[in-house]
Amino acid sequence: MSLAFPLTLEFKFSLFTELRVTDARGQLVAVVKEKTFSVRDEVRIYRDEQKQVQTHRMKAKGFLAGALDWKASRLIERMDGTPVGALQAQGMRTLWAAGYDLLGPNGEPRFAIRDDHPWLGLIEGALDAIPFIGDFIAMGFDYLVNPTYTVTDTGGQAAYRVHKKRSFMARRFTVEELQPRAGQDDELVLMGLIQLILRERERG
Repeated sequence: MSLAFPLTLEFKFSLFTELRVTDARGQLVAVVKEKTFSVRDEVRIYRDEQKQVQTHRMKAKGFLAGALDWKASRLIERMDGTPVGALQAQGMRTLWAAGYDLLGPNGEPRFAIRDDHPWLGLIEGALDAIPFIGDFIAMGFDYLVNPTYTVTDTGGQAAYRVHKKRSFMARRFTVEELQPRAGQDDELVLMGLIQLILRERERG
């Protein structure tokens, strides 16, 4: 898999969680469908709009993981069962700010993902706690102030950055490549960031 950055990840208006990924040329890269209302997260990745050709699947590790366990590892694999890697929450840090490790197929650390401005989530959470009026204030805050996430490699160098674009519905994200990597990590990074966006969008 070789990607043309920047990528755009946009949620579709649907009763179910669906996400479209397009590249810098506007070509479709993936269609993502998440199984909701389940005790175990399940995400399916397709290469076509009709969702007839599935390429990857992701599941939370462990029984009752996912919907009831925000700390669960999300395992990523191809349809032939070959492991791609996993997204692992960084323990208690994830309670107040996004902190994840992106692991390779053998469980080795490959990247770390962090929220560049964790205080934004604290402010938004405080606004949401205000009855009625807080909801409207939070919507305006969400439109004007948008979080970014930085993906760093094992050497601590920033490799990718995720931006949430201005929207009242918080439905679009972009991913830019900060240093050329010749496509060597594109598959793992794309799948890991899909999981990141699904998790962080749920947290509002």
